[in-house]
Amino acid sequence: MNDQNVQLWAAPTTVAISDTVSAPADIASAARQLRPREKMQITSNIDAGYFEMASTYVWARTMALLKKQLASVGMEFLGELLQRPDLDEYSDVATSLSDSEAVSLARDLGILTPVQTMRLMQSQETVSHFSALGNDPAEDHGDEMTREEAISCLRVCVQGVLGHESVAVAEDFKSFRLKLEAETFTSNSPEFLKLQSSPYFFLKTAVSILLSLFKSGKGAQLEHTARNAALIIPTYWDRLKAPERWQIGQAYAQEFSEGRKDSVKGLHTVLIAVKGFDYVPENLRSTTFIQVASSVISAHQGMNNFYNEPGPMNELASLGTSIPSPALAKCMTAVLCVKLGNYYGTSHLAQSPADKVIAGLSKERWYFYLNEMLVQDRVILSKFGEPSPFNNWMTLIGSLDLDASRLSEKYSKDLLSASIAKDPTKVQAIARRMLKESLG
Repeated sequence: MNDQNVQLWAAPTTVAISDTVSAPADIASAARQLRPREKMQITSNIDAGYFEMASTYVWARTMALLKKQLASVGMEFLGELLQRPDLDEYSDVATSLSDSEAVSLARDLGILTPVQTMRLMQSQETVSHFSALGNDPAEDHGDEMTREEAISCLRVCVQGVLGHESVAVAEDFKSFRLKLEAETFTSNSPEFLKLQSSPYFFLKTAVSILLSLFKSGKGAQLEHTARNAALIIPTYWDRLKAPERWQIGQAYAQEFSEGRKDSVKGLHTVLIAVKGFDYVPENLRSTTFIQVASSVISAHQGMNNFYNEPGPMNELASLGTSIPSPALAKCMTAVLCVKLGNYYGTSHLAQSPADKVIAGLSKERWYFYLNEMLVQDRVILSKFGEPSPFNNWMTLIGSLDLDASRLSEKYSKDLLSASIAKDPTKVQAIARRMLKESLG
């Protein structure tokens, strides 16, 4: 079998509706997962000028269907992909996953294309903003969603989710996951070789699959998993970034604490091979930080975010300034969400606790984040295209007195250099390239 022909997983290439179609009825008619009554109701609301009502319904329906499909691979596995140890098989997908997490996971699992992912992220911010208007009169300046924004939201949701008969995780992905637990790969196996030329998130997802199988596998299944982990992880260890290395170390700590000897033995072999015991946490304090940081991100990306951010952000700040390394990626994303805000501004009451967290971050931690994490931080990278978050980034970076020469990751180094030099055109161009790379 020619390894060049092996595709681990990829988004469907079928176009549900063209970008040129702008009539609401025509777009809605392509939404195969909506009932005729729903299509008529959406079209009628848009034609009647009820743009926020139509868009909120379309978005909620899209996310419900997308999350239901994601849950088919198992909530515990989704928790591994998101590095959220609070998720298990009993978690409710509707309430446990934020919309942004669902969209990002759909990209990683081959449900969405990079373009669909970016457009859905933009639609989410638009819908969230207009849905919150009226809840706080002080922040309602008479803004109204436009017809074009409502039509764009409908079209994006139909293109990515609603227009497909079954938004299924790609069969190639399912096959790859099954083979990891049912077969032992060799250095010549096509699936193993394909990882060499795959985008980083394929490799990251492969690691998450292996760790999920270590937790659930038994007997021969666990033996295949251990052998494949001993092949894949050491081979690609140098490509793995810090969050994924900590993920492996944390998996070892959890399996050890639960007394799963066979899983511990397999993970121990991997960590010995890569000299990776520095990434095993001394305790699981990081779980609390990750859970609270996830709450901040969910509040930021949800409805009425300016009102909902201060609570979890205050809680995160109250946990202390010594953030455990395994939780640093999620905490940095959370605090930057609050500091950068969105197109419509920032949550004023959340700024003080966010500043408290930032004040406790050493320059070394900033360099660590920029080197190891920013290039994969889709939530933050997607903000650089909007004026307000971009300006807030430039202000924040200007206050940190960082040295770009301390960075080794090329894109992050160039981004920091351009930020320090106050070159907005270059900063935004580099950020767009980084986001494109992260989406594969």
